[in-house]
Amino acid sequence: MELRRASRAIRLRLLLLLLILGLPTFVLLDAVRGKERDVAEKPIPPEPENELPACCHDAKKNPLPLPTSMPKAEFEKKLYKFLDSREYDKLGWCADKGVRDTGPYINHRYYGTHPAVRIYYSPEVMEWLTTGRKGELPDGAMMVKEMFPPPAARYVGMSDEELDKTIEQLTENDRWSWTVMIKDSKGSYDGWFWAGPEYSQTVDAHTYPFDYPVSGFGLYCVRCHAVAKSDFTFAALRNIEGFPGEPVTFVDDNSWRHPPKDAKPSSHVQGRCNASNPEDCVTTPARVNPAFIEAYGKSNFEPKRGNVPCMPAETYDHLVPPAGKANTFLTSTQCMHCHGGLSGAFGPVMFIRTGEGPGEGYNISPYGEWRWSPMGLAGRDPVFHAQFAIELAYLKTRPDGPELTKAVSNVCFRCHGAMGKHQLDRDQMAKDGKPGDFRREFLEITDHKDPHYKYGALARDGISCMICHQLNVEPELSVEQYLNQHSTGRISFVKSDTLNGPYKDNEIAHKAMQNALGIKPQYNQHLDSSRLCAACHTVDIPIVDGAAPDKSHPASPEFPQFRHGIEQATYLEWLNSDFDDEIRTGNKQAKSCQNCHMPTTHHALDGPVETKVAIIQDQSYPEAEYTIPQDELLVRTRNDFGRHELLGLNVFLLEMFNQFDDILGVRKLEYMCESRRGLTDAIGNAVRMAREQTATVAIAPLEVKDDELLATVTVRNLSGHRFPSGVGFRRAFLEVVVSARQGGRLNEIWSSGRTNSLGMIVDDTGKVLQTEFFEKDKAGRPQYQPHYQEITAPYQVQIYEELTLDANESFTTSFLKRDEELKDNRLLPKGWSKEGPDPKQLHGEYLEATWPKGRALDDPDFTDGKGGDVVRYRVKLPGNIDPSTVQVTATLYYQSLPPYFLRNLFEGAPDDPAVQRLHYLCSHLDLSGTPIENWKLFITSATAEVSK
Repeated sequence: MELRRASRAIRLRLLLLLLILGLPTFVLLDAVRGKERDVAEKPIPPEPENELPACCHDAKKNPLPLPTSMPKAEFEKKLYKFLDSREYDKLGWCADKGVRDTGPYINHRYYGTHPAVRIYYSPEVMEWLTTGRKGELPDGAMMVKEMFPPPAARYVGMSDEELDKTIEQLTENDRWSWTVMIKDSKGSYDGWFWAGPEYSQTVDAHTYPFDYPVSGFGLYCVRCHAVAKSDFTFAALRNIEGFPGEPVTFVDDNSWRHPPKDAKPSSHVQGRCNASNPEDCVTTPARVNPAFIEAYGKSNFEPKRGNVPCMPAETYDHLVPPAGKANTFLTSTQCMHCHGGLSGAFGPVMFIRTGEGPGEGYNISPYGEWRWSPMGLAGRDPVFHAQFAIELAYLKTRPDGPELTKAVSNVCFRCHGAMGKHQLDRDQMAKDGKPGDFRREFLEITDHKDPHYKYGALARDGISCMICHQLNVEPELSVEQYLNQHSTGRISFVKSDTLNGPYKDNEIAHKAMQNALGIKPQYNQHLDSSRLCAACHTVDIPIVDGAAPDKSHPASPEFPQFRHGIEQATYLEWLNSDFDDEIRTGNKQAKSCQNCHMPTTHHALDGPVETKVAIIQDQSYPEAEYTIPQDELLVRTRNDFGRHELLGLNVFLLEMFNQFDDILGVRKLEYMCESRRGLTDAIGNAVRMAREQTATVAIAPLEVKDDELLATVTVRNLSGHRFPSGVGFRRAFLEVVVSARQGGRLNEIWSSGRTNSLGMIVDDTGKVLQTEFFEKDKAGRPQYQPHYQEITAPYQVQIYEELTLDANESFTTSFLKRDEELKDNRLLPKGWSKEGPDPKQLHGEYLEATWPKGRALDDPDFTDGKGGDVVRYRVKLPGNIDPSTVQVTATLYYQSLPPYFLRNLFEGAPDDPAVQRLHYLCSHLDLSGTPIENWKLFITSATAEVSK
């Protein structure tokens, strides 16, 4: 004790000297943290066995029921009433000697893990503390942490009456709150119910804007408390009235006595709209787009925002590790604790600051970026759910519809509801040895008592953290073997009590995760392998409306009564490119999926991102007692951190979530980080990828002969797969405009690929081309745009797309009726060849899935392996045009939601809630001023003039 007091005295004198010298805050913090850490590293003697002091000798036990004994909302009502009336004080519980700090106060800023606190301890806790902290605390043990505006010096010398009056004033000014721990070992692996309510706290109601839960199991508190030596608490007798010793003290430079004029009240409550961000509590009114309604028609329901079928709030997507051995997937809420961005006093961590205000900067944490990626949103994707609805609508017309609906649902949700489907399989296999049948109705369940609730919650969490970090790539299998066994979401996993990570086992602080979740992180060298992406990006599905299988069209392994086809081939396209390193091991040009979609840089930085990739109460935090050994707390700063950007170019999807977060059930305000810009940053990143990493356009020197202009346009694909890739309805197209200077003005004289405000391609008069919706010609044949090598008329447009026909030879966007691929001229990746990289390893249907279809297969400059296309435009110039004034601009645009696809959705199942929801979103989407204005995304452009 004397050593500790001497150390504190030396520390205080040192810091006062540093303050006098005017050294910056970070130097002061280094001094504070460094000296505290020296002290904390010394072994702490066990708590002596003591009797309770007279002040709390007759304390009564916690009268509250256990949280698991009733619905959460009912327990919250009882808990908040208990706190508001300060029953714990009336029960005579032992309490701290006074209000104390949890960290230093320097230069108008508090560096505590909590505000200033005074903790009350139930008799169950005191029994445990006074008998040497042996074993685990009993259920019902409770600690109530009263939280005061810091620092503790404000309350020095106050009598009990004066402190009570201060509390009354704080409650009147909405500045009074608690953090609470209640032991309930049945509730979760860590066994604690956590709460952080304010005075007069309302019960969590899962209403907009879907604030982070105020109380519950598996909350954010665990990220610090998981480093406690025993049972998640740092409680020490020396803090408590009636026991020897003094609490740890921290530096206070008295700057709080002279606050800046613009200072705001300090609060522990962060990331909640009702705390300090009222602008996040309301939605932006949406207006219908009359042009959209005119083009696509009205929906079959009253188009008011309050009537739109909504997704359940993300606050329902909260599954914690159960008590006992881990055997379940967990929602991302259990990962965000340690792998979300931090911008506060102990940051920035996984956060790039751009200002001093709360949340000003970029949240580059794994959770922060993943959650706004198409992977993070996969379970809530309104386009997927509408597409799924029209597939089910068709299946209902078939005699075998019920059985097919069951089978197709299982296939689709293996990726779009990955954790829910795979957890259902895991549970059902344990019961009867058969996989379970996932139903989309599970996604609507919000009743925790429903036995299928957890599957819906897991499914809504998308392609979540544990899918990738528990995925087993089985490196011993050949490419063909892996695809045969695991394509279309048939994922195999490592043991449920482990998680794969990119860093060596001896370089990570694994104890915190083990304590909190019962899961041990482990190094896996294959985490950066493209095979990690293969299962969900090689999609093989049945063709249910056509002829039976034959030798030329083999049966689907899962649907033996039907032919099958590879609907998505992104992984296969990468294998048949210059970027592959699975077949061509040691390829110096290789780039994995992660190299592009998980960058180690950020546009706001000059070099690679340097940051810790986990947030726990490590050596950078103020001193705390009873922590695990210091060598198990070291979280290293990394300069090879792969950001979980995981984006393509689906800006339309992101903008829907940005404008209709209430309907789609997502929280835009990020807890603790306090950033509101996660979605807009994701949109910016996608736009940056579109313009810098997707494609190039070049125009050869223009030629004019006999009043005919020849413009040769070359497009090059920069990606490691087709462009567009993924689902077949995405498309890109070339807009080519010929202009001439007349009277000092540049006037358009010819164009191909122009669009209207809805992204529909029009002719030179502004009329929508008949090919946009495959209208039939006079002979009754549906019209479409084939692949062109040369274009001579405004109604001819080079569209890079896949077009498929059903059994009736009608154009279809159904995934289950892809009987014929009429056209596929999506740009091939550099290094593509018809023979593939190695016929022994990539052949048959897997190789053929990478081939162009239709005219593109016979276009020599399309299939030359350079990853591009050359289109010649021949334009007859008007006689009054001086050829020397002519210029040509070629622009490449992208659409993830082409007009014909939207129309098929709206007409395919107009009464389905998912289709009605998508119709509302699209018809009310305000794209003015966005990167997708006029329903198209700019990729790149080039301009050339006639040489003089």
